[in-house]
Amino acid sequence: MSKKAFLRFLITLVVTISSYSYSQQQVNLDVDNDLYFDRDFYYSSGIFLSYSSYKNEEEKTFINHFKLGQFIYTPSSRYETDPNKYDYPYSGYLFLEGLNQKQLSDYSSFTYGVNIGITGNASLAKGMQNLYHDLVLNLPNLEWKSQMPQELQINLVANYFKGFKLEDNINITTEFYSRLGTYQLMAGINIGLLVGELKWLSISDNIINQLNNNLSFYIGTSQEYYLHDYKLEGSLFNENAELTMPSNKYRNTIEVGFQKRFQKLQLLTTFNSMSKDTNLQRTLRHPFLKISLSYQLN
Repeated sequence: MSKKAFLRFLITLVVTISSYSYSQQQVNLDVDNDLYFDRDFYYSSGIFLSYSSYKNEEEKTFINHFKLGQFIYTPSSRYETDPNKYDYPYSGYLFLEGLNQKQLSDYSSFTYGVNIGITGNASLAKGMQNLYHDLVLNLPNLEWKSQMPQELQINLVANYFKGFKLEDNINITTEFYSRLGTYQLMAGINIGLLVGELKWLSISDNIINQLNNNLSFYIGTSQEYYLHDYKLEGSLFNENAELTMPSNKYRNTIEVGFQKRFQKLQLLTTFNSMSKDTNLQRTLRHPFLKISLSYQLN
């Protein structure tokens, strides 16, 4: 699939999706970046634009989520011209994700869907990063040698969220999740302590479903196991990648953050500290900051 054809496919799906009419709708912008910690490598950037629509049936809420996103990964030696000296491959992933979320109870939900994307030049990661370097950081362009090749990726996504109320505004949250497909084969669990109103969906979704202007604080951890990770290992079906690296099967992330609603706007900010994706990384952990803004349309 060519770059233009893939972009036309994404635009057509987004336009079709936005025509659905539900009782509530919201848009969301998430930006992940490590520049706040004087870094610009490994998980260098993530940017995601989402549209969510709600409907109520038999006292239960159903939410459709549609997300357009991009991941960017780079080695720490960004200006090194010899790929054999890299400690992480250059990699980009541009994707469209459609999810259906069902409320099971006042404290639980189940989410399932599909993620379709593309890697390599068509992911636009090289151009996006170099444009940001030109316009914002005034830095030289990166060469992106031996980046992961261009391939279409298809993945199934599933999540089960369950909350446990300990006392008023003190809650334990758990979330089991998995991604099964050509880009990743993995499963994980997130466990956290939420100080604030307990909701039936994960705080990381930043969904507006409270009437009051609530403030919540969160600390948690994700524990993950990977059977395959394309951005490091390349394809399951061929050896087209010029540069691959061994992938750590077990990984973890520590998360600390808060969520605040202001009328129709909701802000979520989390500090994240990631363990190594591959043992070749030069730093023990990698930090990044997530800033998420959600706006209720009606």
